[in-house]
Amino acid sequence: MAAVDVEIPLGERSLERDYNHSVDTEYKHLRQLADQEFKKRSSLAEQSKQAYERGEKAEAKQLSDQSKEHARKGDEYNQQAAAYVFRENNTDSADDEIDLHGLYVKEAQGYLDERIRTAINSNQSHIKVIVGKGIHSEDHIAKLKPAVVEMCEKNNLQYHIEEGNAGVVVVDLKGGYSPQQQQQQQQHPYQQQQQPQYQQQHQQQQQQGGYHQQQQQQQQSDETVDLIINILTCCLKKCFSK
Repeated sequence: MAAVDVEIPLGERSLERDYNHSVDTEYKHLRQLADQEFKKRSSLAEQSKQAYERGEKAEAKQLSDQSKEHARKGDEYNQQAAAYVFRENNTDSADDEIDLHGLYVKEAQGYLDERIRTAINSNQSHIKVIVGKGIHSEDHIAKLKPAVVEMCEKNNLQYHIEEGNAGVVVVDLKGGYSPQQQQQQQQHPYQQQQQPQYQQQHQQQQQQGGYHQQQQQQQQSDETVDLIINILTCCLKKCFSK
């Protein structure tokens, strides 16, 4: 009996492949490199703060620049990891699917935003967003699913959880898509959202210095007015005494 080639639908091939990012050495290596860079960034930022507090501003600036460079490298490694895991997860995905496994929340939102735009331009009626159940997340708490749901609600997209699969969010695209601009950028756990403390102290000192300068200027102005009044008073007294 002759062999028969059976074409397997894209969705079934995706399930058969069953890629798992949590055991992918290349993916884990890139994330580890990013973590190492952010740890160096945090350490140098602390050293920069201490140098500034000692009055060594030149050294503080140098350490701060080094800290920023490590943060930049960390971001690059994370971008490489995100692109790699997204490609591996979606190589055999169906046309109406997008797999976000292995992505950080902000990364996932960026890829999903782009995919939704492409799907709408292609007149697709829906898209299945594979987010998983948080098994590989820290403390086994799902982060992608709540983020996708929030993204849908903010942009007035109808959605529902796929029947029989809690790890898939089905997004209805028939109503269009009006994304709101997101001002917050992805922050790595090792990155600080606020300025280094020594910079805040420097700004406070500048503000305080400006306040004291205003006080001095006001005091000088008051003294000038008093002097003019005294001169006028003396002149008037002389005029009346004649």
